[in-house]
Amino acid sequence: MSTKRVFILGAGFSKQAGMPLATELTGCLLKKSEEYNDQEMLGWFDYFKQRISWIQSTTGEISVEQVFDLAKFDTELWKMKQHLCPVGRQYGDTPWNASEGIEAWLDHMQDDLRDIIWGEQKKAQKNLELICRSSKHLNSDDAVLTFNYDTLLENSLSQQKKPWHYGFKREKGTGISIFKMHGSINWLVTQRGNSQNFQDTSLLFRKEDKNKQEGGERYEEEVEYDFELLRVPDERLGSFIENRDLQRQATFYEIGVAGLGSYKPLHVLPGSGEVWFNAMKALQEAEEIYVVGFSLSPFDNMVRLHFGGVMCERNEKKDLPTKVTLVDPYAHQLQENFRSVFGPDISMKICKQKAEETEWVQLLSH
Repeated sequence: MSTKRVFILGAGFSKQAGMPLATELTGCLLKKSEEYNDQEMLGWFDYFKQRISWIQSTTGEISVEQVFDLAKFDTELWKMKQHLCPVGRQYGDTPWNASEGIEAWLDHMQDDLRDIIWGEQKKAQKNLELICRSSKHLNSDDAVLTFNYDTLLENSLSQQKKPWHYGFKREKGTGISIFKMHGSINWLVTQRGNSQNFQDTSLLFRKEDKNKQEGGERYEEEVEYDFELLRVPDERLGSFIENRDLQRQATFYEIGVAGLGSYKPLHVLPGSGEVWFNAMKALQEAEEIYVVGFSLSPFDNMVRLHFGGVMCERNEKKDLPTKVTLVDPYAHQLQENFRSVFGPDISMKICKQKAEETEWVQLLSH
């Protein structure tokens, strides 16, 4: 890989076209939940939100990542209350059943995330020219590490007839590498051997195991082997997302996004290993790194650990990137987050602007 420039994109990049930030997603998910008219769930969420606001000393919006992260501790307390309950877990309205109810609500909200992202992307597609303002400056040997589920960047490049690929060996692609670090709304996970049931999709990842015969007897469950990853074409994506409940009954599949909270079980997303290791290889070779709309929040500890590991190795070789550029309205406040990963002595440029206000020619030429 000959990548010299790496672009790291967060929600602030897609925000310029109208996609919601993590704080805005909370309201979107709650609004979606209100459609079910589950008063018990809404009552729990209201009290839960009050407690978060209290410990944050704020009445502002709460990040959806924080909601899912702290909710795990709430369910844990309910499970502990079961120790004090005079009956077993399943005997009526017990604390244990209350904890399972919260977990079920969170599962529904996480599933609703796919509908919300898809709905917001359809609206944001009308503002694709804002994404093109930056993507038109990408070169064929650039690499993009994005934590966004939407496909606005990919669509903007296709509109400009610029070749791109997701970095999987099976693609045999040339052009700009786009590593979707947390998955993508146009990825589909299905059982091994099921790909022929999905017309027009392309296979991104299927693990080959030299010790296993295809279709042979299986003794253990290995998600990375038992499932495969497909890419859904744009023209069919809406059908897969909007009708997935009906289609699940005939053929199993899930939309390939990693979920919410500080711990995202990426290992259950087939091919995520190939994405991450190729992304870290790009980081190892990057001379310039541009971070756009990505805050490196406390919910990105996996990024801190592994990206920091790459920079630690490069520091030992005295081979750090020549510069790291932060593009964000709050770049000054965020720079310490990034120095903790890229190193205290890294040459860092601050661009205190929104992505849509950035003069990309000037930024990339200095």
